[in-house]
Amino acid sequence: MALTFEQLTKDIADIDFDDILSCWQWRLADMKAVATVSALGDIFLVGHDDAVYWLQTDSGDLTKVAETLEEYEQLLGDEENIDNWFLPLLIENLLASGKMLKENEVYSYKKLPIIGGEYSVDNIEPTHMSVHFAFSGQICEQIKDLPNGTKVNIKFERKN
Repeated sequence: MALTFEQLTKDIADIDFDDILSCWQWRLADMKAVATVSALGDIFLVGHDDAVYWLQTDSGDLTKVAETLEEYEQLLGDEENIDNWFLPLLIENLLASGKMLKENEVYSYKKLPIIGGEYSVDNIEPTHMSVHFAFSGQICEQIKDLPNGTKVNIKFERKN
């Protein structure tokens, strides 16, 4: 099944960005706008330098992917970029397993890959955006300065 871009992303018109980005401010201080939110809960943002950055919420990485929004939009026409940024095969498997997203949900890892979780249907579930971004942002912030392989005890605080 070939997925559309709309199936790989969320409509950003009604998203409360103050809410979902609040636990990521430690990483996003230089960002000014959101370009795209993926179904897997990653965000593509426009920085104050007008470049486009990819926030991977499974690892906390923030990577420049384009010098301008126009270049980013052109790069979306490349199947390799779509495969890398939006993981359509994983989305297809999630949909085939019956895991459908509601309007305010993204796919979220039960255990983030950065702490040993797998990129598998069993480790992913539809989750309200507020919970996904708070959970992943707090975990990634807590472990951001630790060397790979460090044993951790994660504490998650639900913010209202």
